[in-house]
Amino acid sequence: MATASADTPGAALPRAARWLVAAMVFSLVGPTLVFLYVAVSTRQATIDVARARLGRVAQVAQEHAQRVVETNDVIARALDSVIGGRDNEQLRADAGALHAKLRALAAELPQLQSIWLWDQDGRPIASSLRADLPPGLSVADREYFVWARTTSEAGWFVSEPLTSRTTGEPFFDFVRRRQTQAGVFAGAVSVSLAPRYFSEFFKEQVEEEPGYAVVLARADGVLISRHPPAPAGMTRLRPPSVLLQHMTAREKLGDTTIVSTIDGSARFLSFRQVARLPLYTAATANIEVVLSPWRRWTSLLAFFTFPLALGLFALCAYARRSVLRQHLASQKLKREYDHRLRAEEALRQSQKMEALGRLTGGVAHDFNNLLMVIQSSVALANMLEQRQRPVGPALAPIERALANGAQLTRQLLAIARRQPLQVRSVSVAEVLEPLSALLSSTLGSSVHVELELADGLAPVELDRAELELALINLCINAKDAMPDGGRVILKAEPALMTAPSDGGQVPAVRISVIDEGIGIPTDMLHKVREPFFTTKPLGRGTGLGLSQVQSFTDGCGGRLILHSQPGQGTSVEILLPTTSKPVFRSADAGGLPQDTLHGHVLLVEDNADIARSLEGLLHGWGAQVSHYATAEAALDGIRAGTARPDLVLSDIALAGRMTGLDLATDLRTRLPELPVVLMTGYTDELDRAVAQDFRVLPKPVSPADLATVLAESMGSKA
Repeated sequence: MATASADTPGAALPRAARWLVAAMVFSLVGPTLVFLYVAVSTRQATIDVARARLGRVAQVAQEHAQRVVETNDVIARALDSVIGGRDNEQLRADAGALHAKLRALAAELPQLQSIWLWDQDGRPIASSLRADLPPGLSVADREYFVWARTTSEAGWFVSEPLTSRTTGEPFFDFVRRRQTQAGVFAGAVSVSLAPRYFSEFFKEQVEEEPGYAVVLARADGVLISRHPPAPAGMTRLRPPSVLLQHMTAREKLGDTTIVSTIDGSARFLSFRQVARLPLYTAATANIEVVLSPWRRWTSLLAFFTFPLALGLFALCAYARRSVLRQHLASQKLKREYDHRLRAEEALRQSQKMEALGRLTGGVAHDFNNLLMVIQSSVALANMLEQRQRPVGPALAPIERALANGAQLTRQLLAIARRQPLQVRSVSVAEVLEPLSALLSSTLGSSVHVELELADGLAPVELDRAELELALINLCINAKDAMPDGGRVILKAEPALMTAPSDGGQVPAVRISVIDEGIGIPTDMLHKVREPFFTTKPLGRGTGLGLSQVQSFTDGCGGRLILHSQPGQGTSVEILLPTTSKPVFRSADAGGLPQDTLHGHVLLVEDNADIARSLEGLLHGWGAQVSHYATAEAALDGIRAGTARPDLVLSDIALAGRMTGLDLATDLRTRLPELPVVLMTGYTDELDRAVAQDFRVLPKPVSPADLATVLAESMGSKA
């Protein structure tokens, strides 16, 4: 029993209804999901920006504090130079001069409150603050002096915030121990800093960042400076402060989330250690304050998103009702559309069959002519043999027919863009001379082709057919650029070009195609090499000619240069690197001596007729031949020692599990000195074999080329 397909008119209504219902659901769910995604992603982005800003603030505060520490080091070195090797009594006797020098050191440093030099009892020797030292002043009971008296460390001690006993101002000290050369405690040097200097600097960093706070604290939790100021009476961080835990563990830096023990708010935290001292800078940001702009933005987004989603839902519902009303009309329209599609498909099929018929008819005609030549020549050869007369006159037409058949196959592959490349050393003069004669008759009487060849042109390495196709494309473009006729100059001369490998100059041949046409507009000159771009009128060009030339030039390692001006013609230059290899010449198979090949050839070919003919040729050239139909059998023969070849000649497409390429790969590993020559009629296989650096011959291969390659391969082995 027949059932309705989903593509039939009867099934279209339920499908449309289902899609519209899905759209109605999506109109509510989709915006909601998008809103949630945007809200979550922007919240994370806001947090990431805040954390990055917080890290920068903490780093700036750390670098600022480190510069202060470095300044203190400079002051300490200056004091060591001033003190020299003098003892405290000698220094006290020179207190006036010491005061002047200390005052000069502190004059240009705004962060310094004062510099003090103390003796071993905690009494002042000299100060940058005043020349007359207060009588009875002692800091022996201060925390920093007790540390200096009891420690053996040479670094700085950072004191807690203190109040000056001379001026009443708040300060904190960087203190270093003084000792004699014998290691006896001699007193201390203290550099007094103003906490206000740091709090003002912190204020500048976060003044425009609401909810931010910056603190300078000792590792034991003592708060030295903070902006905004800590609540009255809070002088240190106490457990369970997360920052105190990190500082106690002497971590160098970190970023985390905390609950502040100062104001109880949730905050982002970034902290840094200052100059390997038990001193830290930290920056925090109130999470609620940081996220408040995000909350306002998401509220505004929700205000616009959800009413629009409801409107889209109503629109989908209306569309569904419209679909129900228009269903009958759409059925009629679909039937008419299907009828038109069938008519267009029938027309395309008839056009396709007509084109295929023309192509196959022409190919069949040419091949039938070739087969007729071969058939008649074979009959003539048999007749001459029966009459004991030479069969050479009958074989010559067969050779010409085979050459024409190979050329016809190459043309068909060229049409399909499947022809294999035959890269050889080629003489440019030998290409251009016959090509110019061909172009003279091809381009018409209104176009005059002139050939200019320089003497001493070195050969180039490329596929001759590709070069001819590139020059034909350029000459056709030149003809189209000269609707009233004119000259086309084919010119070849020695040149230099930049090597793509090292940028040096290498010898090259410059082939130029110069016309007297209308030229190319300047704004289009950089586009003409692009595939499918053409300056010709619609229907006059495909836009593939110059792109083929560019592809060919790049493949040869050359360069393509265009010169053109509107109304003054166009010059296209192809720069091709030269080669030191001799120009390739096809050998005459009939003229090869019978003992050309000396050695044992292992032939792997599954076509019996091809194998018999190749065996006969190889025997005629003086070689011993072992034939195997499969790659597996050939490998077994080599392993067993029944075949000891000097060269392997194999087809790539073979019966069995292994291909000729598999055999060549195996032999390269097993017997790397054994030369292997492959043959194939398939372009893809030829390209794969060449990519693996094997010697490959495209079928059909002439006996002359086959004999030459085999002799070269066996000679290279010797």
